Amino acid sequence: MPTPSPPRPSPTSTTSTTSTTSTTSTTRHTTPRRPLPRLLVITDAASAARRGRGVVATVAAMLRGLPAPAAVDVAVVVREKAAAVDDVTALCGALRAITRRAGVGLLVHGRPALVGPLGLDGVHLDGRADAAVVRAARLRLPPGAWLGVSRHAHDVGAGGLAVEGADYATLSPVFRPTSKPDDERPPLGPAALSGHRLPVFALGGVDEGSVGPCLAAGAAGVAVLGGVMGATDPARALSGLRGALPPRPREPR
Repeated sequence: MPTPSPPRPSPTSTTSTTSTTSTTSTTRHTTPRRPLPRLLVITDAASAARRGRGVVATVAAMLRGLPAPAAVDVAVVVREKAAAVDDVTALCGALRAITRRAGVGLLVHGRPALVGPLGLDGVHLDGRADAAVVRAARLRLPPGAWLGVSRHAHDVGAGGLAVEGADYATLSPVFRPTSKPDDERPPLGPAALSGHRLPVFALGGVDEGSVGPCLAAGAAGVAVLGGVMGATDPARALSGLRGALPPRPREPR
């Protein structure tokens, strides 16, 4: 009597296993990554309050009428360092709705744990963030999230700025800050924006007339606080800054 052949695997079982494996692999590696913006607007409650507005109202006014193609160049950084985490969470939630409608990025200052749960685009760490802090923050971020750091004149070594694990750094003050009239630090000037090993954003006193010189000197973009948050017309202030940006190079297909 012939020996019975071993049972063949069920086609349904094989297909299911293959499909699950393929889906898992795809999910891990298809997180979209937005290109870095070229214009960071950092929230400043004091500047907004001097115009009789709150942060949410100012950001909403700033983004009103923003052309869709321009959204890729703009991101908002929620900077409320002294606020309680619940207040920052509520503010980020309100701003997320506004920035998502406009198509612009939204980061939070110093709280990487909020990025994933709130669907933010990244975190910005202050000047005290060393390599260990940057590594720890990166581990808390979802794939594709931006991580930026603040840097100042004393951080720049002979080989320029280099921050392992960071996507960009702001360097300040390039010009005298309008939001800090009592800031006695000497402005660095546009020449300080060249020779770095990661993208650098010029911060401090930047206006539409200085965007071009900053980018020509080597900056990847510019960051502003009072120039937009404290403007009489935030949308017009943002438009002026955007208008000073050169056309974005086309991405290779």
